[in-house]
Amino acid sequence: MLIFFTHAQFSPEVYISCCFGIVLVSEMDKFLIKIPRETSLPVLASPKPQKKELKQAKIESLQRVVVVEDILRMKAVLELENQTEENLLKALQELRQKTPSREILSSTKIGHTLNTIRKHSSKEVAALAKDIRNDWKKFIKDRSDKGIIEVRSDAKTEKQRSAGKRLLAGVLEVAEDSKLVENIEREVYHRNKRILNNNYRRTMRTLIFAVKHKNDIRTKVQNGHLSIQEFIDMHKR
Repeated sequence: MLIFFTHAQFSPEVYISCCFGIVLVSEMDKFLIKIPRETSLPVLASPKPQKKELKQAKIESLQRVVVVEDILRMKAVLELENQTEENLLKALQELRQKTPSREILSSTKIGHTLNTIRKHSSKEVAALAKDIRNDWKKFIKDRSDKGIIEVRSDAKTEKQRSAGKRLLAGVLEVAEDSKLVENIEREVYHRNKRILNNNYRRTMRTLIFAVKHKNDIRTKVQNGHLSIQEFIDMHKR
């Protein structure tokens, strides 16, 4: 940048010095206008809005979605002879979260099972069974027009499961429709998220092998001294 000065602006000595390219700072300060540099302030990023964490619900967790397999599994638990009070209460609590349609009640006959459980010696078990039965009756009466989604297994799946139950019944020396066999198979199926995967097949084969070749295990399972949960936990794959 070039700066021009007139004679009137300086004394002779300052003008002469300027001509030779030498500027006396003490004299020049009188005539310079100092403008401070613009300092660029850091731009602060606006805080990002926090995203609300959403949990994905499974379809079977919804009250109006009824997985028939779950109803049948809990029914088998309730009907097993010498069932513990703890398992009965757990099954009833699961049932309480569902409102099956009239068709499901008719096909599974879970209502008859609850009616029997209402006469249980445990007051807590009997009262809970009674409450569930009354809630379902009220729902059907008041909201029978409301739709319910039913989830059922396909025919191929049921055929393969029946084959496993048949083999298990053979080594346990009980009828194929035994509640013991039904409870064991349904529990294995439930633990594998109702999927006939390799883990389900391996577990069923291991259980059948254990009962067939270990007399003590077979006896304990038959007389209930070894619970179904413990039996599966010992041989799960």
